[in-house]
Amino acid sequence: MRRVLIYRGIEIDIYGLNFIRELKGVMDDFKADQGLLVSWGGFKQSVINDSRRRFFEIRLWDAGDLVNAILEHYDQLSKDLQAELICLRLRIL
Repeated sequence: MRRVLIYRGIEIDIYGLNFIRELKGVMDDFKADQGLLVSWGGFKQSVINDSRRRFFEIRLWDAGDLVNAILEHYDQLSKDLQAELICLRLRIL
């Protein structure tokens, strides 16, 4: 079974590479195979460069990636989660 750890950063541009290092540490603690770092505000170039080196291990998602994933898989989500996200979907469309 594969384990994916999702880590959310609000002020990723302030912390830069520290978030990647922290994510990697948490992944090791929980024996996660992959990590997903989500930042609504985007990433510093240094974070993007470092994540390329760790491509098979860590992925970066910005706001657009997150919204696109939700919209792409919206119909597969539970009805309860769809109800919570309906406002988001209407606002984006």
